[in-house]
Amino acid sequence: MNRFSLLSLLLVLWTGSAVAQPVDDPIVVIEVWTELDPIVADGSERPVPRDVALERLVDEAQRVLSGMIYGYRFVYTPADPARRIAEHFDLEPIGTIARGDPGFTVFQTWIDRDRLYARIFYSMNASQMRWRQGWQASANIRSSAIGMTPFIGGPTEKHRAIPDGIRLAIREHVRQRNFNRPQAVTGAVILADAPAHGIRSGHYEARVSVYFQIDAIERYQHY
Repeated sequence: MNRFSLLSLLLVLWTGSAVAQPVDDPIVVIEVWTELDPIVADGSERPVPRDVALERLVDEAQRVLSGMIYGYRFVYTPADPARRIAEHFDLEPIGTIARGDPGFTVFQTWIDRDRLYARIFYSMNASQMRWRQGWQASANIRSSAIGMTPFIGGPTEKHRAIPDGIRLAIREHVRQRNFNRPQAVTGAVILADAPAHGIRSGHYEARVSVYFQIDAIERYQHY
């Protein structure tokens, strides 16, 4: 979906609530928001023009939907002060929802105070639906956490709270299940729901819920 087709969409005032849907529904529905008058100036025009704000919402929706439908591969290295090893977390998308994807639709937009919101519909194909249902129906681990990123970087940095939440959700499970810190944990993870974003204490927050599976736990050979 290009910029001009986005601008041609009807803008409808909507006071929507949280989105919920059955597991077997092929339509994924998410709501995203961006600031029209950001707390931190990032050098762009203020207030943010509607078309620029809408482009930011589309970028965010693509990231969220990619995480919900395809998920990620991860490598997590827990911090180990005794070995002078810092915590490290790598997150690599398994697949992405690209611009122009026919299943992607900006269904509605509305303004509430200084934020532009959008309700996004994504119609999964058969293989995407089977993949997501497999994650939801299996015995994969479910965990939740609140990720954060400083809002000093401006609204385009809000999305960084999501991988931080995924990291924390995996870290909490690893801490609970492993008495001795592993050298590395590898596996796959998928967003169970669309993250809920907020702003608090100088940070963008993302309440993240995930399903994940651990493929391997690498142990230290020697202390």
